Amino acid sequence: MKKKTLSVNRYHSSLVLQLRNQWSVQVSFKAANIFHVVYYQGPYPSHQPSILKNNVVDTGGDRTIATGHLDTKKVIPFIETLPLQHFQVQSQKDGYLLQTKTLTLKITTTGQITCFTEPKHQLLFTQLPPQQQCDHLQAVIKVNDAAAHYFGGGMQNGHYDQTGRILKIENLNDWLERGITSPVPFVWSTAGFGIVNNTYSKGYYDLQQPQTMIVNFVDDKLDTYYLLGKNPQEILQSYFQLTGLPLLLPKFAWYPAHLNAYNRDIWVEVTANSAGARLFEDGKYYKEYQPVNPKSFNEQRAGQIQIGQQNLVPAVRGNGEVNFIRDSQGQLNWKKESLNGEKDNYQFSARQIIERYRQHQMPLGWFIPNDGYGAGYGQTQSLDQNIFNLKQFSQFASQYGVKTGLWTQENLHPQNPLHPTADERDLQKEVDQAQIAAVKTDVAWVGSGYQAGINALYDTIFYLRKYGHNQRPLVLTVDGWAGTQKYAAVWTGDQAGGTWENIGYQIPTYLSSSLSGLANVGSDIDGIYGGGHPIIQTRDLQWKSFTPLQLNMDGWGTENKTPFTFGGRYERINRCYLKLKSQLLPYFYTAAYQNTFAGKPLLRPAAYTDNLHLTKTPDLNHEFLIGDNLLVAPIYQNTNMDVHGNDIRNGIYLPGEKDLWQDYFTGQTYQGGQVLNNFAAPLWKTPVFVKQGAIIPENNLNNNPQEINEQLRILRFYPGKQKTQTDIYDDDGVSEDYLQGNGIHTVVSCQQKDNQILIQIQPTTGNYQGFNPYKQTLLKVQLAQAPQQIFVNSKLLATTNYQYAQEILPAFVELQPSVTVYLGNFLTIQIARQDITQTALDIVIIS
Repeated sequence: MKKKTLSVNRYHSSLVLQLRNQWSVQVSFKAANIFHVVYYQGPYPSHQPSILKNNVVDTGGDRTIATGHLDTKKVIPFIETLPLQHFQVQSQKDGYLLQTKTLTLKITTTGQITCFTEPKHQLLFTQLPPQQQCDHLQAVIKVNDAAAHYFGGGMQNGHYDQTGRILKIENLNDWLERGITSPVPFVWSTAGFGIVNNTYSKGYYDLQQPQTMIVNFVDDKLDTYYLLGKNPQEILQSYFQLTGLPLLLPKFAWYPAHLNAYNRDIWVEVTANSAGARLFEDGKYYKEYQPVNPKSFNEQRAGQIQIGQQNLVPAVRGNGEVNFIRDSQGQLNWKKESLNGEKDNYQFSARQIIERYRQHQMPLGWFIPNDGYGAGYGQTQSLDQNIFNLKQFSQFASQYGVKTGLWTQENLHPQNPLHPTADERDLQKEVDQAQIAAVKTDVAWVGSGYQAGINALYDTIFYLRKYGHNQRPLVLTVDGWAGTQKYAAVWTGDQAGGTWENIGYQIPTYLSSSLSGLANVGSDIDGIYGGGHPIIQTRDLQWKSFTPLQLNMDGWGTENKTPFTFGGRYERINRCYLKLKSQLLPYFYTAAYQNTFAGKPLLRPAAYTDNLHLTKTPDLNHEFLIGDNLLVAPIYQNTNMDVHGNDIRNGIYLPGEKDLWQDYFTGQTYQGGQVLNNFAAPLWKTPVFVKQGAIIPENNLNNNPQEINEQLRILRFYPGKQKTQTDIYDDDGVSEDYLQGNGIHTVVSCQQKDNQILIQIQPTTGNYQGFNPYKQTLLKVQLAQAPQQIFVNSKLLATTNYQYAQEILPAFVELQPSVTVYLGNFLTIQIARQDITQTALDIVIIS
């Protein structure tokens, strides 16, 4: 055995210990609860994460994947630069003790590391020295907690509790159940710690035994960060400290997006009974065709026709008879679409889609008009003229409160900047001149994943920040990794609509993503493909209205993918939920802020407050908390559905045995710690529960952020016997000034004592550009009976300033008279407009 040697560099606060067989281990601390261990052979390796030497992309037969010529060799570290922390070293007979205020590490001369938490010196885990297995390195971690559960790994489709599984960290480009998109080499345990492997190589965590974690990666070094925390929040907060704060999404991103290609396809007039026929404003039916183009991957598609010298194929695959309408000369009647409708083709333009959302009074926050292979955004002979065309559309959309984004199939910059071609891209000009606010990266561009995916995001957000005139950037990706959260939101990839199965596995997929630090998550409403089932579309939209991103991915399905496609009651119900989301945005936005800066997952399992030890109950895969106080139990299957879509929901777990939960739509109260079965869920109703004691900030109903009444503050209270307090956050919602602390906080508390309800609203602190502190305050307080007296800052409130009544949910008013949705009995108190930064409100309600 080689004699142990110790090198302690106190300036760098690191320890290096030489082991047997030419192995060495280096230990350093990045914070009191974050330590870094690297096992290696030979000289100390680069701090940069390793990359796969032979990264063969798993395409699953999809020839669109990784065709965008993205640089896969450049390596951008995903670990943030953190100063090294000092620690104490004590020599022992068989090794060394490394100590900080919060932990002790015992390192033996064989390289075994045992971790204890202080000050009670409780054993947390022991890691055995790694073993080389061909091109893999494997390490075993013995965990002291026999009841440990494991979470993380990124977007693991259909699973969020990873206990008992082999958790693959591998880019599979598989968007279906049990597939993996946006893997993350980060796993954490209820035992009180998490680990992050500093690598871009594939691997896995074997979590089949609660007390044995096996770490295995294709790598020649084992480079691991250990994060200690008393709860999931502390671990995730440390993860963000290590890999970067998640983006706080701009407010427009919380509204639905519409995505399609409006610069490529040709609409040919057909009979109403033709396969794929769509009815347009002129009262005629048309079928969509796209030019045959290798960049569109459609050369082999059936149903080819010819117009002039151009070969066309149906935009949507499928068989069926098509009968064309011809003119007097026997020629086909057709129009090519465009962004601005400048070629006598307005009904086929992107502008017309925005007009349709407005006509249907549907919320819409952003729009991507080039989402399709081989599509661009202009039909001129130069790139500059095409960018001007894009600018015209962006300005049109902006006047209706809608931001414009772009989809990315391949390079963002012209190969020869001095002589760009018309069909190339120039992200700098798109952002600077055309005011692009969002970019969606397609699997064709980022499908290589790993370091290539991060390279793309790094490049994209650089240009959005540098040329975006202080706009808060929005990037959306399908191939993430550790650190993605500081660059982008993620979406779940391409699924088919019209199936219950996709709803069922997407719910735990969202949870897996959120618990892995990728809480800014979304997907296509009713999928990108298929569709045609209005009940499933509505059920899918309902639960996704309580999540960050909702995408209407049009142009690929058997039906149009819009909230108003099926009209009638489906359209009305969809509009109600989207309006409700706009009403609840202040609550969601505060929860998102807490995710970014406090590590509180935006989306959480229902058992999150029960120490996550009930997560193996199957039904918990199909419900979630958003923030602290709202629980959503989606309708994800046909349980006992009638022909009208009315159903029941079984297996709804309400957490917290001491907590009370209320049906959000009726006010009926249920005790926590129980499972609800046979819960009525008519088509208009997805089960949503609000926790007693909740304080919910709200907006006026609106269709986009421009319609928010900034002179009105609305607070809704569900008083409980225990005092509850919340810190409501807001900022401009459009810039990155929040990163410099430019935002406002309002601390609000509520408690019911005997026959009194006590509400305290502290003066708002902070500031941001454009903030107007003069606001009217509207308080809505749930009460079992009418109040006798109300005091505001010790003064008796006149009866003309309040009203007690059974409240109808404003967002659902249009369902009347067939359905009336009562929230319960609420007291509404109006406080006159005043400077909320200078005024505290102490309210006593006596019943």
